[in-house]
Amino acid sequence: MEQTNLLEEFMTLSKQAEELSAKVAGLKDAVTVVLEQNAELRMNNGRLRERIEQLTTEAEASEPETVAPSAETGMSKSRQNLEKIYMEGYHVCSKFYGQHLEPGESCAFCTDIIYGDRGR
Repeated sequence: MEQTNLLEEFMTLSKQAEELSAKVAGLKDAVTVVLEQNAELRMNNGRLRERIEQLTTEAEASEPETVAPSAETGMSKSRQNLEKIYMEGYHVCSKFYGQHLEPGESCAFCTDIIYGDRGR
């Protein structure tokens, strides 16, 4: 091999190594962000589960369990529980479940689940 070809090959490999290193660094940053989001979602999920358990316990303690919709609101107990969670500032829809609502924000998906077609 000529020295020129050897130098060109070395430069090409060096450039590819730098590009690969930059890609690995970018992936590392992306994985870090995803892991942080995952940890935050796990914590929020845990808090939501605790709140649901608390609401369920309170509801069971305050009134006998019924399967029929409440005469006052026309909603089943499960929809009433979803409404309480929603009113506390959390999404109950499948699209954004567990995410915080901004003050004054409303969600059409959540309200449809809570107040939508009662024939479901």
